Amino acid sequence: GARLQQRPSERSPPKYDAAENVKIICLGDSAVGKSKLMERFLLDGFKPQQLSTFALTLYKYTATVDGKTILVDFWDTAGQERFQSLHASYYHKAHACIMSTWQNLCRANA
Repeated sequence: GARLQQRPSERSPPKYDAAENVKIICLGDSAVGKSKLMERFLLDGFKPQQLSTFALTLYKYTATVDGKTILVDFWDTAGQERFQSLHASYYHKAHACIMSTWQNLCRANA
């Protein structure tokens, strides 16, 4: 796991119990690199070839925050349109969201 720290002046009381899991979802269109982002951060590796995520891949991660062990669930969602209807159920009780986009896609649709 990683050690997450805040600057002393930014410390605030914990917003959740250390026994509670934290849920972070990763959203974005297909083929923008969501799985590669998760792989690089969580597994400290990179596989150049990978099949598209089918519906959902769940990663479990342990982090230490202010001396407390926190279990973090990262939900890597599929970006294909056929899975879009599932995403609303993934948001339930999420603490944070990582949004991945492809810069050229944003420019092309502007």
